[in-house]
Amino acid sequence: MKILRSKILLGVTIATLLTGCGGSSPVKQHSNSPHFSAAPSWLIQTPVESGYLYGTGSAEVYAGDQAGAAARAKDMARLELIKQIEVNISGETEQEIIDTYKDNKSELTERIRQSVKSKVGSFELSHVHDEDSFFDEKNKQISVLVRLDSNKELHSLRSQVEVIDERFSKINNEFAQQQLAGMELLRLVASGLLLSEERATVQSRINALNPSRNHVDVLNDKYREFMKKAYSRIALIKVKVSAIDNNQSASLKAGLIAQLNKKGITVSQNEDADIQIEYDLSVNSITRGDTEFAITEGKIYLKTPDGRIVKTVQAKAKGASVDKKEAASRSVAKLSEQLGKELVKALF
Repeated sequence: MKILRSKILLGVTIATLLTGCGGSSPVKQHSNSPHFSAAPSWLIQTPVESGYLYGTGSAEVYAGDQAGAAARAKDMARLELIKQIEVNISGETEQEIIDTYKDNKSELTERIRQSVKSKVGSFELSHVHDEDSFFDEKNKQISVLVRLDSNKELHSLRSQVEVIDERFSKINNEFAQQQLAGMELLRLVASGLLLSEERATVQSRINALNPSRNHVDVLNDKYREFMKKAYSRIALIKVKVSAIDNNQSASLKAGLIAQLNKKGITVSQNEDADIQIEYDLSVNSITRGDTEFAITEGKIYLKTPDGRIVKTVQAKAKGASVDKKEAASRSVAKLSEQLGKELVKALF
């Protein structure tokens, strides 16, 4: 079976594409007939036109499925357009956000940032249209030319910023009232940080596509101030860890505390801790030959100071040894690590 090959021909930078310097005239439509043999000029040189971006993608035809190959080629062309835009913005966004919370940088803030980044939606272009396609009969390959209307894309991106700013304003006002604590505070902060990340990303795309090349800061002062205060408040949150049954494994508690401390979360045994974490544990032992197996199941309940459950996390782990106690100890150690990771995810 032949290996799918894709050839992307975007040989100019976004700045050149948007200004239209040194470019060719707008592209003409070519025949889409399978018998069209003369390769169009856009396969040799990507068109340049003020206010538009062009991209090409190619894919091999399998079992005569030209429609499937054309769809793959379009996906490759669109992906290359996105890459050309994103390559200019990733560094700008990263630097802006890291500079904003550098005074509060810790293992915890890094963990939260990575969690927030993972929730930002993927970049999709809204105003890309098919311009032309070409079937290379000899090599059984279809190439596709697509065009992005930069002005329309800019309008859509600016509309996104307006919506983000409106949503953020409500969160920022609620945060400024200083009345929330514990899980409620974490949830509010997480929402605000996510909007900050989205705002920075979208504004960076606007900067990359703007034909005037005028730079606009990806975050304004309101966002920067929110992020600084948010990370400072998170650092003050205290968590209490306790067993539902006092006779349950102390090693699981120690493991959970170690995981939380590793992530930069402060653990306190005071009753007024912001977040109460209770765990329930069961261990089943199985003997097979000379080997002892311990299967440990655990649940964690995240509670508000008044005892209301807001989240439940559970996991299972297995340990093995010739010694029954050692098997149980290994099982609990694995379980505490798994639950600790899931707990951090649940918090942020």
